[in-house]
Amino acid sequence: MKTHTLSGTVRAALAGGALCLLSLSACATLDSPSVERMSLVRKSRLLLDSGRLSASEKLTERIIARFGPSPFLLNQMALIRDRGGEPEKALRILIYAHRLYPRSTDLTLNLADMELARHNPGQARETLRPLLDQKTWPEGFRSLMGRIDLETGNLAEAHLFLHEALSRHPDNPLLLANMGLLHSRMGLRKKAREDFLRAVSRTGNTRLRSRLLTLLGDD
Repeated sequence: MKTHTLSGTVRAALAGGALCLLSLSACATLDSPSVERMSLVRKSRLLLDSGRLSASEKLTERIIARFGPSPFLLNQMALIRDRGGEPEKALRILIYAHRLYPRSTDLTLNLADMELARHNPGQARETLRPLLDQKTWPEGFRSLMGRIDLETGNLAEAHLFLHEALSRHPDNPLLLANMGLLHSRMGLRKKAREDFLRAVSRTGNTRLRSRLLTLLGDD
């Protein structure tokens, strides 16, 4: 397998989306209960999902102005900026939100994910450091730590984290793709190919599928 297939461009494509939007169910615990507020938040999310970024942004700003900020709403503003091609503004929003709500694991994971996407694995690790001392790790922590260790060349630790993540989600194509990259780095070409083939068969993401087929073709 050629070494250039592990370039930053490919790794970024396999890393997954920076900013995984908090679920609406999280609003019930993170935000003050308000039927009107929840209705507006749901509408802003629907606008975002339909690609109407400007309308979603304006409504989200109105909700924040009226009811105050929350981890969910600030994360949504960052996602709007990111999807709108403004990653720098998205990052600034996440940094501000994380300082405002340092105990929000979702914001912590999203900030670290974006820092890693910007090729700053050292800062991403520092952002995640407080979560390492927890008795239980939140969803997405293991895969993110595995990607950080893969990026920094700490292959043994990357294997531990990605293996644990895959044991919980064995059919996740992004995890399989990253495990394939890890096995390739370790010189395990056969295992890497098996991982890539499994990822191809399980992904509906055309960009990821294209990258994986490129990796398979370069074997």
